[in-house]
Amino acid sequence: MKILDPKDNIDSLVSMVRNAKEFVVFVSPYSYLKGWESLKEAINEAYDRGIKFSYYVRKGEGSKGLEGLSVCLFEVEKLHAKMFFNERVAVISSFHLMNNQDINWAFEIDDSDEYEGLTDFFKTYIEPEAIMYDLHQFKF
Repeated sequence: MKILDPKDNIDSLVSMVRNAKEFVVFVSPYSYLKGWESLKEAINEAYDRGIKFSYYVRKGEGSKGLEGLSVCLFEVEKLHAKMFFNERVAVISSFHLMNNQDINWAFEIDDSDEYEGLTDFFKTYIEPEAIMYDLHQFKF
């Protein structure tokens, strides 16, 4: 596990999305990607390459600002976790995906045991609570 420089947080997510071979999962309770065109482009390009992209937000609060993304959007009651992963690497963080100047930390996980722990947490506590959002608002 390595801590990322705060100025590299979004670039690390863009890289993760662009290097995905099978899937990407984003868990961010609150998201507003205005101003992060490189991340939005990477997400839609991944979809065009056939990458399964699942995006989890807090129920009733987290989907604003995600219009136009090619993702499968899910809402989770009381979600506060922030994690991002593909089939090989993960990032856990204190930041919401909102374009602001807050100072936040993020750790990149590439150790297999730590990665497995993170994905087990996701499968146990987040995925079972998720409800698919109204997909008609999003690009597919």
